[in-house]
Amino acid sequence: MERNYPNLIYNEVNRIISGVLEFYRSFKGKTIRGKYSIEFKLEHGSESILPKVRETKSKILSIAKRKKLPNLADIHLSNNNGELCLILPIKENEHFPNGFEIRRFMNLLETHLYWITYYDRYNEKPWEDEPHNPEEALIKAAKENKNYRKELRDYKEKKEDRKLTRPEFRRYLREKNIL
Repeated sequence: MERNYPNLIYNEVNRIISGVLEFYRSFKGKTIRGKYSIEFKLEHGSESILPKVRETKSKILSIAKRKKLPNLADIHLSNNNGELCLILPIKENEHFPNGFEIRRFMNLLETHLYWITYYDRYNEKPWEDEPHNPEEALIKAAKENKNYRKELRDYKEKKEDRKLTRPEFRRYLREKNIL
């Protein structure tokens, strides 16, 4: 970690990594260097195996304001405190099949910050981002992989506070172009 991220410091007592994350990445011929001040505690919440990352100098918040984005989620911020929305919790196992791994996590974080930097510089998204509405995210996931249909059904049943019959759920899947 020290070799790849010399400007990040690990506080062993608090289990916090903080400092400046610098990256140099390319996508479809567009190479970008970026720098963001971040911090995250090496612990996870009840809904995620990943630590919550916070961008500490409000750089991303400033981008959102300058671009007059109606919703912070449009630039992958969860709140005004600079907390990043990195990945849908339901997709964590797909990206982290062996549980949390710092190398994979840092790659995800760099990719995320590349997306934001690209969007800021070129005023377009480098690739389609994930929806931030839970139902839309589950619909997209179910379209990509039928294994997510169970999570979508569970979400829909919880939202409607009732069990769906098989024909009702299949009708819903057809309406959403999943079947």
